[in-house]
Amino acid sequence: MVLPNSVSSLSSIAEQDAALDRVAVHWLTTGQLPPELITGHKLIDFEHRFLVAAIANLRQVCIDLRGLPDCGTCDRQQRTGCESQLVQLLGDLFAFILDHFKTEETIMRDSLLLMVDRDVCQAHMEDHADIAAKVQEIVTSLDSQHIVSRLRELDALLTRWVTNHIQLHDMLLSRWIARDDSLLKGV
Repeated sequence: MVLPNSVSSLSSIAEQDAALDRVAVHWLTTGQLPPELITGHKLIDFEHRFLVAAIANLRQVCIDLRGLPDCGTCDRQQRTGCESQLVQLLGDLFAFILDHFKTEETIMRDSLLLMVDRDVCQAHMEDHADIAAKVQEIVTSLDSQHIVSRLRELDALLTRWVTNHIQLHDMLLSRWIARDDSLLKGV
């Protein structure tokens, strides 16, 4: 399985979905991250496993995530159940991203990458801020008639995170800390 280096290299939403589906299938069948997403940093990889599990859980919330235009065709009980699952998922995800981003930003600082290449770290941290802001936007736009739309937005965000952020930013960070002279080598 080969994940593209960035979302911009993917020509369609279908290709993005297929790439993430391969990651999710690998995760669900093996319980492991695919090799393309392994940074080599035990804590970061552990946290990325949570992210892939969240994607798998998200895709189970709606009976037809891709096909339904809105939640109008579902009965009230179904909408309430989907909304409850999404709210729980968003809460878990938001708590996770705050901790995960703090972990990565601490590694940037402790490994001296922030001092050596501030621009790289700044781009990484800006991506963190963009991801957190988008999750907050999804939370504030929740309404019971459009849960499926919020699920699709969250799925697209997590897809970008897996297919772009990890490949671009996190792999660069892991290569930095894997250097022979790294203060954090082997952590």
